[in-house]
Amino acid sequence: MAQIHITGIEYVELNQDEVTFTYKPDVPKLKLVGTVYEASEDSEEDDIHSVVFLTQNQLNKVLLNKEVELKTNDDGKWQTIKPLTREQVKKIGLVSLESEYLGKKGDYKRFEVTKVEQ
Repeated sequence: MAQIHITGIEYVELNQDEVTFTYKPDVPKLKLVGTVYEASEDSEEDDIHSVVFLTQNQLNKVLLNKEVELKTNDDGKWQTIKPLTREQVKKIGLVSLESEYLGKKGDYKRFEVTKVEQ
């Protein structure tokens, strides 16, 4: 288990990757691409480019009361309407996500969220 914190959102889209999920495998997952802080003793990197797989409900919990609005682009990706403010990044970053590390694909570390702790 890894505890991660989202520190930036590039975009969110429906997951099309072939991934075996352990948490609610029958529930469709979203794919959040952005930056993540990994809160572990052996992690030397600050914010890392990551892919985070999570359910719509989990994403709603992360964004709840953070005043972050997502819009859909022509390519089906959801992006923030405006760049996140420092305050929004701070609020989102305070949400702890218990996650399973799924390995690295290209330049991105991949995580599956199993629990959102507010």
